[in-house]
Amino acid sequence: MVGASSTKSESGQQQSPATTPFEIAKNNVSGLVEKYNQMVASGRLKHYNEENTKKDFITPLFRYLGWDVENIKTPDEVTNEDKVSKGRVDYAFRINGIPKFFLEAKALNKGLNEGEDALQAINYAWHKDTAWAVLTDFKTLIIYNAEVKGKDLSDARFIILTCDQFIDQFHKLWWLSKPAFIEGLLDKEALSWGKKLRKTKVGDQLLQELMVYRELLSKDILKNNSNKNLSEEEIDEAVQRIIDRLIFIRTTEDRQIEAPMLRPIIREIKERKRGNFTKQLNGIYRYYDSYYNSKLFMRHLCEDLEISDEVMIKVVEGLYESKESFTNYDFSAIDADVLGNIYEQYLGHILRKTQKRAKIESKETHRKEQGIYYTPTYIVDYIVRNTVCEALKNKKPYEVDHIKILDMACGSGSFLIKAFDVLNEYYRLRDKDYAQTKMDIDNGVSNDTWKITRKSNILRKNLYGVDLDPKAVEIAQLNLLLKAAEFKYRLPDLQENIKCGNSILSEAVLEPSVKPESPEATKPFDWNKEFPNIIFNGGWDVIIGNPPYVRQEELSEIKPYLQANFESYHGMADLFVYFFERAMSLLKSGGYLGIIVSNKWLKAGYGVNLRKFLGQYWIEQFIDFGDLQVFEGATTYPCIIIIRKIKKPNPKIIVCNVKTLNFESLSNYVKENGFTSDQRNLDENGWNFSNDIVSGIISKINNKCIPLRDYVDNQIYYGIKTGFNEAYIIKNDKRNELIAKDPNNKEIIVPFVSGEEIKRYGIESKGYYIILAKIGVDISKYPLIFEHLSKYKKQLENRTDQGEKWYELRACSYYDIFTKPKIMFSEVQVSPKFTFDDKGYYANKTIFSIPSDDKQLLAILNSKMAWFLIQNYCNRVRGGYILSWKYLGKIPIPMEKSPELQQLAEKMLQLNERLINLKGKQTDERIRIEKEIEETDKRIDEIVYDLYGLNEEERQIVEESIK
Repeated sequence: MVGASSTKSESGQQQSPATTPFEIAKNNVSGLVEKYNQMVASGRLKHYNEENTKKDFITPLFRYLGWDVENIKTPDEVTNEDKVSKGRVDYAFRINGIPKFFLEAKALNKGLNEGEDALQAINYAWHKDTAWAVLTDFKTLIIYNAEVKGKDLSDARFIILTCDQFIDQFHKLWWLSKPAFIEGLLDKEALSWGKKLRKTKVGDQLLQELMVYRELLSKDILKNNSNKNLSEEEIDEAVQRIIDRLIFIRTTEDRQIEAPMLRPIIREIKERKRGNFTKQLNGIYRYYDSYYNSKLFMRHLCEDLEISDEVMIKVVEGLYESKESFTNYDFSAIDADVLGNIYEQYLGHILRKTQKRAKIESKETHRKEQGIYYTPTYIVDYIVRNTVCEALKNKKPYEVDHIKILDMACGSGSFLIKAFDVLNEYYRLRDKDYAQTKMDIDNGVSNDTWKITRKSNILRKNLYGVDLDPKAVEIAQLNLLLKAAEFKYRLPDLQENIKCGNSILSEAVLEPSVKPESPEATKPFDWNKEFPNIIFNGGWDVIIGNPPYVRQEELSEIKPYLQANFESYHGMADLFVYFFERAMSLLKSGGYLGIIVSNKWLKAGYGVNLRKFLGQYWIEQFIDFGDLQVFEGATTYPCIIIIRKIKKPNPKIIVCNVKTLNFESLSNYVKENGFTSDQRNLDENGWNFSNDIVSGIISKINNKCIPLRDYVDNQIYYGIKTGFNEAYIIKNDKRNELIAKDPNNKEIIVPFVSGEEIKRYGIESKGYYIILAKIGVDISKYPLIFEHLSKYKKQLENRTDQGEKWYELRACSYYDIFTKPKIMFSEVQVSPKFTFDDKGYYANKTIFSIPSDDKQLLAILNSKMAWFLIQNYCNRVRGGYILSWKYLGKIPIPMEKSPELQQLAEKMLQLNERLINLKGKQTDERIRIEKEIEETDKRIDEIVYDLYGLNEEERQIVEESIK
C-alpha cells in the first residue's frame, strides 16, 4: 500500500526500500507491471474483459498514484461518470470537487481504438471544462489535452506510454498522480505546447455564442415587431425564454430522452427551400408543454412574435455545433456549475433598446451594482455539506420530505443545485427504506418512474429561492428542471419555489416615504404572503447562499427603511449585513445558516450591531480566506460563516484561517489546519477568533500588561496627506538645485520617507524631500518654490483637501512631532518593521509615528511575541496585516523595564544602519553583521518572552503560530 517504507511487488517479491511518495508509487507500479507480464506469459489476458481490467490493473494503478479510488477519505474523489450522457467516460478524478482529468478504460482483450474512444474522452473532458483526458487499457496509456485545437487527434495527444515504459519513464506517469495535480505538474509541462492553438473552454465558448444569439434575436424581434411597442424588458424576457427552451430541448435530445426534432426540421426546410421554421418550432414547444407540463413551455409572448427563419435557424444550429472545429456541443455532458457560471456572466449583460436597434452591452458596472459574483464549486460544496448534510443527520426519509432549504439571492441556482444533489444522494442510498412499495410495483410504477418522482419531489418540497433579477429566477428554474429531466416525465412547476423579489425589503412595512426608485429597492418581497405555509410552520431548516456584494454607497435611498427595520443597521454597512438578520428571522429554531460574505464586518465599526445580533446565536464554523482571490477577478476578503438558530454561545467554534487555495479539499484543509475557539471570548467591539490555547496565552498576559494605546498615552499620528505628491515631493537633486539658487528654500524643504523605506530597525532613505508649505507660509520668501508649485496650480486647486491658498498643504496640528524622536512603522506589514527616528524625517500617509524614544518598546514591537499579538488583533490584508491603531492599540505591553532590552535595541539600530550602508554589497562584513543581528534578535525574543511571563511550552506555541 502507498505510504509504506518498503513494499512488495504484486508477485510477492520484496522491492527496494522507498521513502518518498514518488519512490513508493514507482515500486508498487513496478510490481503491477510485473504482474501484467506474468499474465501475458500465461496467456490469461485473452479472458480479461473491461471490468477485470479495471479491477486488477487500472484501479490499482491509480491507487498507487495517490488517488483515493475507493473514496474512503475523500467523498467523490474518483467517481463513475453518470450514464445520462451518451458520450460518457468511465471515471472522473477530482481534487476539491473539481475534475482534473477523465479516464476512459478499455479491456485488455480488446485493445484501444484510439480514434473513436479518444474522441469520446476528449469531447467529454472539453464539455466538463477540464483540460485532460486519459485513454488506457493498462497495456497502453495515452494522455490528451482536450483544450488543444485541431482536426487531427495527434494534435491533442500529449503523451503515450506503454506499460513496459511505466518504470523507465515513471516521471511522466507520475504527472497523473494526485500529488502532481496538486502541484500542477502536468499543466506546467503543457506550457511547452504554448504555441499551439487552444480551444476556447466550453463555458467561455457557449457564453460567447449565447451573447451573439441574444443580440441577434433582440434585433430581429425589434425589427419585425415594431407595431407591438415592445419594452426592453419584454424583448429581453422573450429572448430569454427562447434560449432557455432551446437549451432544455437540446439537453433532452443529448440525454436521449427525446428523439432529435430541431435539426430534422431545419434539414427539411433547407432541402425543400420552403417552410416556416418558427411556426414549426412553436409546435415543438406545445409538444414539450404537453409532456413536461412546466412553466418553461407554457404559452408565452415569445410565440406571438415575428422572428425570421434565418435568425432562428442560425441560433438553433449554433446550439448543435460550436465554432470550434474539433467538437460539437453535448448538453448532457455540460455540468450544472459550468452552465451556472455561463449564466452568471450572461446576467452581467443588459439590453439597450433605441427606437431602431437593440444592443446587448457588457456592463461590468451592472454586475457590481447587483453584486453578481459566481461562487466557486468548492465553496458551494463546503457550505451545503456543512448545513444541508448536518440537517439530514439521523433523519428518516419521511422527515427529510419536510426539510425546507432556501437561497435568498439564488442567482442561477448553484447552491440549490448542490442541495438537490445532496438530497438525491440521500434518497438513493436509502432506497431500500424509501423506494417503491409493493403497491407501487403491483400498480406498474417502474423504477424509472420512482426515480423521476423522487427528483420531482425534491424540487417541489425541499428547495426554494428568491432573486431580484427575473432573468436569474428563470435561469435558476431552468437549471433545476434540467436536474430532473432524465426521463420523459411531467416536470414540476417551480413558480411557487423560485420567486422574484427583494429579499431585504418587505412591502408590508415599506412606508411610502421610503419607497425609492433604485434597483436595490425594487420588487419588495412579502415573505408571509409569498410563503405562508413555511412561515406558519416556523420557517426554513437551512438557508444557504452568497449574498450580493453591494456597497453601502448604493443603499442611500433605502437606508431609512433599513434603519427602521434592522437591529444590525449601521449607516456604513454594506447590503450583506442585512441578509444575516433577514435569514435568522426566516430560520426555524435550530436551523442552519451557511453563507459566504466579506469578512470586513468582524472588526469594522459598521459591524458592531451585527456582531451584537449574531453574538446571541450559536456560531458553528468560521472559515476566513483573508485576501485570497476566491472569486475570479475580485478581491472581496471572503469568509464562510455557519450559524445555528440556537440562542447560546458555542464554546468550540470550528475556525480556520485559509492561507492558500492550493488544496485538494477544503474540508480536509479545515480538518488539518483548523482549531476551536470559545464564542464567549468574542468582544462585540471587534471579533477575533483565537484558538483556545492562544486565547489562554492572551488572557494570561493581559493580566500583567496594559494596552499599547495606554502605554503611549494614545499618542499616534499618521503622515502628511499632500493631495498631489508630484508637486510637493522632490528628489535630492531638485532640493540641491533649489537651495543652491536660494539658501532660504532650505527652511521649508525637509527629509521625507514613504512606507517602503521603513525597515526593521532602520530607514533606507531614497533621498526624497517634501516642500512643507504649511498654512500661513509666506510664499513670497521662496519665489523659486512658488514657481515650482505654479507648474501644478490646476491640480492643486482641484484638491478636495487643501490649505487656505492653492499652494498650501492641508491643516495639520502636529507637524512638530516629526522633528522629535519617534517610533515609525508602515500601516501594512507582512513581517514586523518598526524603526526609530531622531533625524527629523517627515512621512507620507501610510506611515504612523509614535512620539517616543522608548527603545524597549521598539524592541518589543519588533519581537516574535508582538508579531503573534498583531496576527491575533489586526486584520489580514494583501498577504500581511493592516496595523490600524484601533486594533494595534489594543495589543498588551508589559510595564516591567529591562535595561538589557534597551541596550539591545540600540545595538540593533546600529547594526542595521551598517547593513543599510553596505547598499547590497555581498561581503564578509555583511555576513558578520547578519549573524550578529540574528543572535541579537534571539536574545531580544527571550527577554520579551520573560517580560510577558511565558513558559517554554507557551513560547513554542507562539513561534509555531507565526510561521
